[in-house]
Amino acid sequence: MRKLKALSTVGTLGMLVAGSLVFGSAQVATAASCSPAPTNSYPGTVVVATGFESGGLCGLIPTVSGTGTAAVSTAKPYAGTHSVKLHVTTDIGSVANLSSPAFTAGTKTSYAEGWFNITVAGVSGNDVPYFRFFSGSTRVADIYRYNSNGQLWLRVTAPNGTFVYTKLISSNITLSAWHHVIMRVTANGAASTVQVWFDGVQRYSSTSVNMLGSSLSKVQLGAEHDQQKGDEYIDHVVIKRS
Repeated sequence: MRKLKALSTVGTLGMLVAGSLVFGSAQVATAASCSPAPTNSYPGTVVVATGFESGGLCGLIPTVSGTGTAAVSTAKPYAGTHSVKLHVTTDIGSVANLSSPAFTAGTKTSYAEGWFNITVAGVSGNDVPYFRFFSGSTRVADIYRYNSNGQLWLRVTAPNGTFVYTKLISSNITLSAWHHVIMRVTANGAASTVQVWFDGVQRYSSTSVNMLGSSLSKVQLGAEHDQQKGDEYIDHVVIKRS
C-alpha cells in the first residue's frame, strides 16, 4: 500500500534533560560506545553502541525542549539494569530525541538496531518514531508506530519532496512490550536501498527506492518536531555507517 502526501513540517537516574533546547553538551559521552557495548554482525564502522549500563548516553546527542525529557532510567530495561526513556507531551515546544554523531562526509549506508518499548502512544493521526535517517537536514527515511491503529509504517522522502508511505505491519503493535527493530538505508537517489526487520522478521527490502539524497548524515531516535506525544524506552542501540 503506497500513497503520496506533500512534504510538511513536521524511576529515573543518570542524565535528565528538560526545559531547554540542547544540541549536545558536556553531558554527552565522548566515546562511541560504553562497556558493556552490544554488538552485531552488520557491516560498517560503529558510530554508537550502548546498552546505557554506564548511566550515560554514550555518544548519542540529545535535543530536548519544553516538557520533553531524555533520561537514562532503571524503570524498564530490556537487558541489564538501564535503558533510556524519551518523554514528549502535547504541549507547545515539547521535544525529545537522540541522534548519532554526524557521519563522515560521503557516508552512503547505515544500519541502525535497537530495542523499543512504547508505553504511551500519542494522539490519533500522529506517530511514535523508531529510527529516522537524515541526508543533511532532511529526513529521508523512517519507520514508526502509527497512533491511530498501532501499525508499522515506512516513510520515504522522494526527490520531489513528497512522502511515500508503505504499510509494513497491519496488526496493532503491542504497547508496554519490547520490540526488536533493525533498519538499513543506502542513499543512492532513485536506486536507494531500504531494509526493515521487526521482531526478527524482514518486513521490507528494496534496492530500487526512489529517495531524496545520495549520502546520509545521521540517524535519529524520536521526533524532531514538537508536540509529538509519546513515551518510549530504548535499549541496546547499535548504529553503524559505511
